[in-house]
Amino acid sequence: MPAPRGGTAAPQAQSPAVVSPLASSAAPQAHSPAVPSTRDGRVGLAVIDDFIGPRTKHGKVERIWAQYERHVETLAGQGAGIVVLPEKIAVVPPAEAERLQARLSTLAARTKVWLAVGIGTDDGQRKQNLEWLFAPDGRLDANYSKHHMAPPEREFAPGDAFDVRAIGSTSYGLAICKDMHFGAMGRAYGQRGAQVMLVPAWDFNDDGEYAARLSALRGVESGFAMVRAAREGLLTVTDQFGRIIAEAPSAAMPGTTLLAPLPAAALSAPGDPAGPRRATLYARTGDMIGWLGTLGALLCLLPRRRRRPVGTATVDAPA
Repeated sequence: MPAPRGGTAAPQAQSPAVVSPLASSAAPQAHSPAVPSTRDGRVGLAVIDDFIGPRTKHGKVERIWAQYERHVETLAGQGAGIVVLPEKIAVVPPAEAERLQARLSTLAARTKVWLAVGIGTDDGQRKQNLEWLFAPDGRLDANYSKHHMAPPEREFAPGDAFDVRAIGSTSYGLAICKDMHFGAMGRAYGQRGAQVMLVPAWDFNDDGEYAARLSALRGVESGFAMVRAAREGLLTVTDQFGRIIAEAPSAAMPGTTLLAPLPAAALSAPGDPAGPRRATLYARTGDMIGWLGTLGALLCLLPRRRRRPVGTATVDAPA
Protein backbone atom coordinates (compact mmCIF):
# COMPACT_ATOMS: atom_id res chain seq x y z
CA MET A 1 0.00 0.00 0.00
CA PRO A 2 1.26 3.54 -0.71
CA ALA A 3 2.26 5.91 2.05
CA PRO A 4 -0.29 8.44 3.30
CA ARG A 5 -0.80 11.54 1.15
CA GLY A 6 -2.19 14.93 2.07
CA GLY A 7 -0.64 14.98 5.52
CA THR A 8 1.63 13.12 7.88
CA ALA A 9 0.81 9.81 9.55
CA ALA A 10 1.10 9.54 13.29
CA PRO A 11 0.66 5.89 14.30
CA GLN A 12 0.73 5.02 18.00
CA ALA A 13 0.85 1.77 19.92
CA GLN A 14 -2.87 1.52 20.65
CA SER A 15 -4.33 4.27 18.50
CA PRO A 16 -4.89 4.57 14.75
CA ALA A 17 -2.71 6.31 12.23
CA VAL A 18 -4.17 9.77 11.76
CA VAL A 19 -3.60 11.84 8.64
CA SER A 20 -4.69 15.46 8.87
CA PRO A 21 -4.11 17.32 5.59
CA LEU A 22 -3.99 21.08 5.86
CA ALA A 23 -6.12 22.86 3.31
CA SER A 24 -8.81 25.50 3.35
CA SER A 25 -12.32 25.11 2.00
CA ALA A 26 -13.85 28.07 0.25
CA ALA A 27 -17.37 29.24 0.70
CA PRO A 28 -19.86 26.98 -0.94
CA GLN A 29 -22.91 27.38 -3.91
CA ALA A 30 -26.81 27.42 -3.75
CA HIS A 31 -29.01 24.80 -2.15
CA SER A 32 -31.58 24.91 0.60
CA PRO A 33 -30.04 24.20 4.02
CA ALA A 34 -32.46 21.48 5.17
CA VAL A 35 -30.18 20.25 7.96
CA PRO A 36 -27.21 21.55 9.96
CA SER A 37 -24.06 22.11 7.91
CA THR A 38 -20.83 20.19 8.37
CA ARG A 39 -18.04 21.68 10.41
CA ASP A 40 -16.02 23.79 8.05
CA GLY A 41 -16.34 21.25 5.22
CA ARG A 42 -14.17 18.63 6.93
CA VAL A 43 -14.75 14.92 6.63
CA GLY A 44 -13.36 11.98 8.59
CA LEU A 45 -12.78 8.38 7.51
CA ALA A 46 -12.14 5.45 9.86
CA VAL A 47 -11.32 1.90 8.77
CA ILE A 48 -10.42 -1.32 10.58
CA ASP A 49 -9.62 -4.24 8.27
CA ASP A 50 -10.91 -6.87 10.71
CA PHE A 51 -14.25 -8.38 9.63
CA ILE A 52 -16.98 -9.34 12.10
CA GLY A 53 -18.28 -12.70 10.93
CA PRO A 54 -20.69 -15.22 12.45
CA ARG A 55 -17.80 -17.04 14.16
CA THR A 56 -16.03 -13.96 15.50
CA LYS A 57 -15.82 -14.19 19.29
CA HIS A 58 -17.94 -11.75 21.24
CA GLY A 59 -14.91 -10.18 22.91
CA LYS A 60 -13.33 -9.29 19.57
CA VAL A 61 -16.64 -8.04 18.19
CA GLU A 62 -16.94 -5.63 21.10
CA ARG A 63 -13.31 -4.48 20.76
CA ILE A 64 -13.83 -3.65 17.06
CA TRP A 65 -17.03 -1.66 17.64
CA ALA A 66 -15.53 0.11 20.65
CA GLN A 67 -12.52 1.07 18.53
CA TYR A 68 -14.79 2.47 15.82
CA GLU A 69 -16.54 4.53 18.48
CA ARG A 70 -13.20 5.95 19.62
CA HIS A 71 -12.29 6.76 16.02
CA VAL A 72 -15.55 8.65 15.46
CA GLU A 73 -15.16 10.55 18.74
CA THR A 74 -11.57 11.50 17.85
CA LEU A 75 -12.47 12.67 14.33
CA ALA A 76 -15.44 14.65 15.64
CA GLY A 77 -13.14 16.28 18.19
CA GLN A 78 -10.78 17.23 15.35
CA GLY A 79 -13.62 19.00 13.53
CA ALA A 80 -15.11 16.40 11.17
CA GLY A 81 -18.79 17.00 10.44
CA ILE A 82 -19.17 13.77 8.43
CA VAL A 83 -17.52 10.43 9.24
CA VAL A 84 -17.50 7.50 6.79
CA LEU A 85 -16.81 3.91 7.91
CA PRO A 86 -16.17 0.99 5.53
CA GLU A 87 -18.45 -1.51 3.82
CA LYS A 88 -19.99 -4.51 5.56
CA ILE A 89 -18.22 -4.14 8.91
CA ALA A 90 -20.42 -7.04 10.03
CA VAL A 91 -23.20 -9.21 8.64
CA VAL A 92 -25.90 -9.52 11.30
CA PRO A 93 -29.42 -10.92 11.81
CA PRO A 94 -32.37 -8.50 12.23
CA ALA A 95 -32.29 -8.41 16.04
CA GLU A 96 -28.60 -7.56 16.09
CA ALA A 97 -29.15 -5.00 13.31
CA GLU A 98 -31.66 -3.21 15.55
CA ARG A 99 -29.20 -3.16 18.45
CA LEU A 100 -26.45 -1.84 16.18
CA GLN A 101 -28.71 0.88 14.81
CA ALA A 102 -29.47 2.02 18.35
CA ARG A 103 -25.77 2.01 19.26
CA LEU A 104 -24.69 3.92 16.16
CA SER A 105 -27.59 6.35 16.53
CA THR A 106 -26.38 7.17 20.03
CA LEU A 107 -22.83 7.60 18.72
CA ALA A 108 -23.90 10.03 15.99
CA ALA A 109 -25.98 12.05 18.45
CA ARG A 110 -23.20 12.10 21.05
CA THR A 111 -20.57 13.29 18.59
CA LYS A 112 -22.92 15.52 16.53
CA VAL A 113 -21.73 14.12 13.20
CA TRP A 114 -23.28 12.66 10.07
CA LEU A 115 -22.22 9.02 10.28
CA ALA A 116 -22.14 6.69 7.23
CA VAL A 117 -21.73 3.00 8.11
CA GLY A 118 -21.52 -0.10 5.89
CA ILE A 119 -23.41 -3.09 7.31
CA GLY A 120 -24.75 -6.41 6.04
CA THR A 121 -28.02 -7.95 7.18
CA ASP A 122 -29.18 -11.57 6.90
CA ASP A 123 -32.64 -12.72 7.98
CA GLY A 124 -32.04 -16.29 6.81
CA GLN A 125 -33.79 -15.77 3.48
CA ARG A 126 -32.48 -12.46 2.18
CA LYS A 127 -29.11 -10.79 2.55
CA GLN A 128 -28.59 -7.07 2.01
CA ASN A 129 -25.46 -4.93 1.75
CA LEU A 130 -26.44 -1.56 3.24
CA GLU A 131 -25.15 1.91 3.96
CA TRP A 132 -26.77 3.51 6.99
CA LEU A 133 -26.56 7.28 7.25
CA PHE A 134 -27.23 8.73 10.71
CA ALA A 135 -27.94 12.42 11.26
CA PRO A 136 -26.35 14.45 14.09
CA ASP A 137 -29.58 14.13 16.07
CA GLY A 138 -29.27 10.34 15.95
CA ARG A 139 -32.05 9.52 13.50
CA LEU A 140 -31.46 7.04 10.67
CA ASP A 141 -31.66 9.43 7.72
CA ALA A 142 -30.99 6.92 4.92
CA ASN A 143 -30.80 3.16 4.41
CA TYR A 144 -29.15 2.64 1.01
CA SER A 145 -28.86 -0.82 -0.58
CA LYS A 146 -25.88 -1.65 -2.84
CA HIS A 147 -26.70 -2.12 -6.54
CA HIS A 148 -23.67 -3.98 -7.93
CA MET A 149 -22.27 -7.01 -6.11
CA ALA A 150 -18.71 -8.31 -6.36
CA PRO A 151 -18.37 -12.04 -7.22
CA PRO A 152 -17.92 -13.19 -3.57
CA GLU A 153 -21.25 -11.58 -2.53
CA ARG A 154 -23.63 -12.59 -5.29
CA GLU A 155 -26.01 -14.07 -2.70
CA PHE A 156 -26.84 -10.51 -1.56
CA ALA A 157 -29.98 -8.94 -3.01
CA PRO A 158 -29.17 -5.88 -5.16
CA GLY A 159 -30.86 -2.55 -4.54
CA ASP A 160 -32.23 -0.23 -7.22
CA ALA A 161 -32.79 3.13 -5.49
CA PHE A 162 -30.55 6.20 -5.67
CA ASP A 163 -30.12 8.26 -2.52
CA VAL A 164 -29.14 11.94 -2.48
CA ARG A 165 -29.31 13.87 0.80
CA ALA A 166 -28.91 17.56 1.58
CA ILE A 167 -26.35 18.11 4.33
CA GLY A 168 -26.14 21.80 4.99
CA SER A 169 -26.26 23.36 1.53
CA THR A 170 -24.53 20.50 -0.27
CA SER A 171 -25.98 17.38 -1.96
CA TYR A 172 -24.41 14.08 -0.92
CA GLY A 173 -24.99 10.81 -2.76
CA LEU A 174 -24.70 7.32 -1.26
CA ALA A 175 -23.05 4.35 -2.94
CA ILE A 176 -21.11 1.25 -1.88
CA CYS A 177 -17.78 0.06 -3.32
CA LYS A 178 -18.41 -1.64 -6.70
CA ASP A 179 -21.32 0.70 -7.45
CA MET A 180 -18.72 3.31 -8.37
CA HIS A 181 -17.07 0.99 -10.92
CA PHE A 182 -19.91 1.70 -13.36
CA GLY A 183 -20.16 4.87 -15.42
CA ALA A 184 -23.96 4.66 -15.58
CA MET A 185 -24.14 4.68 -11.78
CA GLY A 186 -22.00 7.80 -11.53
CA ARG A 187 -23.99 9.44 -14.30
CA ALA A 188 -27.26 8.75 -12.46
CA TYR A 189 -25.90 10.58 -9.42
CA GLY A 190 -24.56 13.42 -11.56
CA GLN A 191 -28.02 13.86 -13.07
CA ARG A 192 -29.49 13.96 -9.56
CA GLY A 193 -27.16 16.79 -8.58
CA ALA A 194 -24.82 14.94 -6.23
CA GLN A 195 -21.78 17.06 -5.34
CA VAL A 196 -20.06 14.60 -3.02
CA MET A 197 -20.35 10.80 -2.85
CA LEU A 198 -20.01 8.97 0.48
CA VAL A 199 -18.71 5.49 -0.35
CA PRO A 200 -18.01 2.70 2.15
CA ALA A 201 -15.93 0.02 0.42
CA TRP A 202 -14.11 -3.29 0.86
CA ASP A 203 -11.28 -4.05 -1.58
CA PHE A 204 -8.90 -7.00 -1.98
CA ASN A 205 -5.56 -5.46 -0.92
CA ASP A 206 -3.81 -5.81 -4.29
CA ASP A 207 -6.54 -3.94 -6.16
CA GLY A 208 -6.89 -1.14 -3.60
CA GLU A 209 -5.25 1.59 -5.66
CA TYR A 210 -6.99 0.49 -8.86
CA ALA A 211 -10.40 0.49 -7.18
CA ALA A 212 -9.83 3.93 -5.67
CA ARG A 213 -8.75 5.44 -9.02
CA LEU A 214 -11.58 3.80 -10.96
CA SER A 215 -14.07 5.19 -8.46
CA ALA A 216 -12.51 8.66 -8.68
CA LEU A 217 -13.04 8.50 -12.46
CA ARG A 218 -16.80 8.48 -11.85
CA GLY A 219 -16.39 11.87 -10.19
CA VAL A 220 -14.47 13.22 -13.18
CA GLU A 221 -17.14 11.96 -15.58
CA SER A 222 -20.14 13.23 -13.65
CA GLY A 223 -18.75 16.12 -11.61
CA PHE A 224 -18.63 15.14 -7.95
CA ALA A 225 -16.04 14.76 -5.20
CA MET A 226 -15.73 11.42 -3.43
CA VAL A 227 -15.10 10.22 0.11
CA ARG A 228 -14.21 6.51 -0.09
CA ALA A 229 -13.36 4.45 3.01
CA ALA A 230 -12.13 0.97 2.03
CA ARG A 231 -11.16 -1.99 4.14
CA GLU A 232 -8.11 -3.83 2.76
CA GLY A 233 -7.60 -0.82 0.52
CA LEU A 234 -7.27 2.95 0.74
CA LEU A 235 -9.01 5.75 2.58
CA THR A 236 -9.33 8.39 -0.15
CA VAL A 237 -10.80 11.86 -0.66
CA THR A 238 -10.79 13.12 -4.26
CA ASP A 239 -12.22 16.20 -5.96
CA GLN A 240 -14.40 16.36 -9.08
CA PHE A 241 -11.29 16.39 -11.29
CA GLY A 242 -9.97 13.15 -9.76
CA ARG A 243 -7.21 14.91 -7.82
CA ILE A 244 -6.31 13.24 -4.53
CA ILE A 245 -6.99 15.57 -1.59
CA ALA A 246 -5.89 13.02 1.01
CA GLU A 247 -5.19 9.31 1.12
CA ALA A 248 -3.92 6.65 3.53
CA PRO A 249 -3.73 2.81 3.54
CA SER A 250 -6.12 0.86 5.72
CA ALA A 251 -4.89 -1.39 8.54
CA ALA A 252 -6.03 -4.10 10.93
CA MET A 253 -6.82 -3.23 14.57
CA PRO A 254 -6.56 -0.54 15.78
CA GLY A 255 -7.07 0.71 12.22
CA THR A 256 -6.53 3.97 10.35
CA THR A 257 -8.28 7.32 10.37
CA LEU A 258 -8.08 10.20 7.92
CA LEU A 259 -9.22 13.80 8.41
CA ALA A 260 -9.50 15.89 5.25
CA PRO A 261 -11.11 19.05 3.88
CA LEU A 262 -13.80 18.59 1.27
CA PRO A 263 -12.82 20.26 -2.03
CA ALA A 264 -14.16 23.82 -2.06
CA ALA A 265 -15.79 23.39 -5.48
CA ALA A 266 -17.82 20.44 -4.16
CA LEU A 267 -19.52 22.64 -1.56
CA SER A 268 -22.37 25.05 -2.27
CA ALA A 269 -23.53 28.19 -0.55
CA PRO A 270 -26.94 29.88 -0.56
CA GLY A 271 -26.97 33.05 -2.65
CA ASP A 272 -23.91 32.22 -4.74
CA PRO A 273 -24.27 34.29 -7.95
CA ALA A 274 -22.87 31.38 -9.96
CA GLY A 275 -26.08 29.48 -9.21
CA PRO A 276 -26.39 25.73 -8.75
CA ARG A 277 -23.74 23.43 -10.17
CA ARG A 278 -24.48 22.17 -13.69
CA ALA A 279 -24.11 18.53 -14.62
CA THR A 280 -21.07 17.63 -16.73
CA LEU A 281 -21.37 16.93 -20.45
CA TYR A 282 -21.08 13.20 -19.76
CA ALA A 283 -23.79 13.32 -17.10
CA ARG A 284 -26.06 15.04 -19.64
CA THR A 285 -25.25 12.96 -22.73
CA GLY A 286 -23.85 9.69 -21.43
CA ASP A 287 -21.93 7.53 -23.89
CA MET A 288 -23.36 9.26 -26.98
CA ILE A 289 -20.10 11.04 -27.87
CA GLY A 290 -18.16 7.80 -27.48
CA TRP A 291 -20.57 5.93 -29.73
CA LEU A 292 -20.45 8.72 -32.32
CA GLY A 293 -16.66 8.48 -32.27
CA THR A 294 -16.88 4.72 -32.74
CA LEU A 295 -19.29 5.17 -35.65
CA GLY A 296 -16.98 7.73 -37.24
CA ALA A 297 -14.02 5.35 -36.95
CA LEU A 298 -16.01 2.55 -38.57
CA LEU A 299 -17.05 4.84 -41.43
CA CYS A 300 -13.42 5.68 -42.04
CA LEU A 301 -12.68 1.98 -42.48
CA LEU A 302 -15.29 1.50 -45.20
CA PRO A 303 -13.84 1.19 -48.74
CA ARG A 304 -14.20 4.39 -50.77
CA ARG A 305 -15.44 4.44 -54.36
CA ARG A 306 -13.02 6.43 -56.49
CA ARG A 307 -14.77 9.03 -58.68
CA ARG A 308 -13.62 9.92 -62.19
CA PRO A 309 -12.94 13.67 -62.50
CA VAL A 310 -15.62 15.58 -64.45
CA GLY A 311 -14.70 16.34 -68.07
CA THR A 312 -12.01 13.67 -68.34
CA ALA A 313 -11.86 12.27 -71.89
CA THR A 314 -12.02 8.55 -72.45
CA VAL A 315 -9.55 7.17 -75.01
CA ASP A 316 -10.47 3.88 -76.63
CA ALA A 317 -7.67 1.37 -77.05
CA PRO A 318 -6.78 0.52 -80.67
CA ALA A 319 -8.48 -2.56 -82.13
